[in-house]
Amino acid sequence: MPKEKKINFSEQALVTELSELQKQLRCLYQTHQPCPETNGICIFRLLENCSQERWNELAAKHDLRQWMTIPLEKAPFPHLENLQKTLEKLAYQTDHDPLTGVANRRAFDRILDIEIERSKRAKTPLSLAIFDLDDFKLVNDTYGHSKGDEVLTRFADHLQASTRRYDLAARFGGEEFALILAGSGVVKASQLLQRLLHEFEQIEFQSADKKKSFNVTCSVGFTCFKGAMNVTDKDLVNLADEALYEAKTAGKNQVKVSRLPFVDDVPNETLVQANEKQFLFGGK
Repeated sequence: MPKEKKINFSEQALVTELSELQKQLRCLYQTHQPCPETNGICIFRLLENCSQERWNELAAKHDLRQWMTIPLEKAPFPHLENLQKTLEKLAYQTDHDPLTGVANRRAFDRILDIEIERSKRAKTPLSLAIFDLDDFKLVNDTYGHSKGDEVLTRFADHLQASTRRYDLAARFGGEEFALILAGSGVVKASQLLQRLLHEFEQIEFQSADKKKSFNVTCSVGFTCFKGAMNVTDKDLVNLADEALYEAKTAGKNQVKVSRLPFVDDVPNETLVQANEKQFLFGGK
């Protein structure tokens, strides 16, 4: 019988070390409650004078396949750069709509919650708009889904090109989009949204055979949060949805606003009476 290939002391020590570490990690996992936001961690161990081929042999023989390895050759950076690019790509896909490139609903929910808290702390306005492309099903039925995808992409590009760097455009799904306007009150947001709708309806789309051209309009509902009320992200989305429904039923291709109640949501101790204003600002 052929003799089993012996491994030297350093390799045996490595196998022992990794096996022992694996046992310790499993023990820690079983005795401690894992954090729900964490899916796992990476532990790095530098192995000198060990090729990828030799590692594959050791991993197969000693059941070490769960350990991920990155070859470090004379120029290790390409491997690390590829890993970094892969991680960046995964992070981008997690937060962005694959068709249009704008934020997806997951990213929207997270950013809206952050902006609400920032607005509360700074007492600055925050507007939320929800868009719906008018008669979009007719576009798909008449010109095909590929042309419908072009319309969606063009609208997303129009949103991003027409807003500020710190605003957030997102796709809710289908033909519905949202826009978070930090620091924008009712008047400023309304002016921007009116301009967005007017400019988008001027864009001409061509049929696949180039024989027909068509335009697409859009309806939008929005609401404004002034930072002094106790509201949630769901409150703002529901109010913007109500305004969008109003815009649709009123004839489409228009902007409607749904205002938040103000006085009822503000604690009484924050309200300044008329005589107090006279004393504070008039010096009497």
